[in-house]
Amino acid sequence: MSSTYILVAVGDPVIHPEATHIAAATGHGVIDTIDPREIIRLLPRAHAVLVDTDTAGHVATLDRRPGIYFLAADPGPIDWQAALTCHAENAYVLPAQAADLLTALGHARVRQPGRTTHSTTCPTPLTAAGQANPVTGPADGTLIAVCGAGGGAGTSTLAAALARTMARHHHVTLIDADGHSGGLDLLLGLEDTPGARWPDLRLGEGTVAGADLRAALPTTPDGIAVLSAARSTLADPFRLGPEHMGPVLEALSGSPGITVVDLPAHSPVLETVTGTCDRLVLLIPAEVRTAAAAAGLVADLSRHRTTVTGIARHRGWSGLTTEDLARITRCQISGELGHLSRLPRAVELGGLPTRLPGPLAATARLIAEEAGVAL
Repeated sequence: MSSTYILVAVGDPVIHPEATHIAAATGHGVIDTIDPREIIRLLPRAHAVLVDTDTAGHVATLDRRPGIYFLAADPGPIDWQAALTCHAENAYVLPAQAADLLTALGHARVRQPGRTTHSTTCPTPLTAAGQANPVTGPADGTLIAVCGAGGGAGTSTLAAALARTMARHHHVTLIDADGHSGGLDLLLGLEDTPGARWPDLRLGEGTVAGADLRAALPTTPDGIAVLSAARSTLADPFRLGPEHMGPVLEALSGSPGITVVDLPAHSPVLETVTGTCDRLVLLIPAEVRTAAAAAGLVADLSRHRTTVTGIARHRGWSGLTTEDLARITRCQISGELGHLSRLPRAVELGGLPTRLPGPLAATARLIAEEAGVAL
């Protein structure tokens, strides 16, 4: 078949992360949805379809096709009646039969940049809507972290603006490094878009291509793949740690494109990100307490030999000059970002505007240029 994606139509929260992981490991793109309308549209062109008891009934009403696999949680039992009704080729319990399912789907190795291979070229990454992303990226993955020296500095907004600016020319993945945030997908209007969030990913020690990981994430219309926290009214045991962040950064750094990480200063994955990133952008409000906090952070980063770019953030009560910040923090201040009076309301009502305010766009371009990213 010419299709390059696997449709994951699995509603069971126990087996959903495992199903998404296995699908991504095949080398095909992944589209994740349980919306009946989306299933109707996507099922005919899918390479394979993963269903469970939540979605098998709906799939059974559609045209019969090969490549449907029914999933159940280990240790079972498998609802064979539901599996037969949706014309599944086979049924598997996860995670016990993960290897068997992977074999059934057909494990296709994806060519990694810089490696010689005689296999076919890497399939075009798909967005969450199933559309091929036409832009290209640099030959090697580039990682830029954006960190704030104080709360409310606008770190997430700057990270999203940087991603939006570079997405016009490169594959871009935007990562939320705060496991307890409201979700960076909200900032970009993706809260209702199907795709994997942090609790859905269980990459473990397996190797997953960056393009496959991107394909599993919700994606904006302008091509930004977003990995964010998930929102739940239930007590969620998931805690974002280095064991989750490390494999994700490893996968993305080995593939073409750019990764932007929205990194809180006190995140448990701070060292994981700073030890991997090519450049860290430190957004420093021009105030005494945040300048002092930034000085300590810069000292820590210098020990890890992390390249730091400082951006002065002027809020209504800022009392320090750019020269003061450079002297206190011992960090090169490359740019300044003033107060954007209309932006907070615009973001609250409709997310980050596609057309960025001039000062924010100029700062994002400056950061990209200093990181060596061609625009």
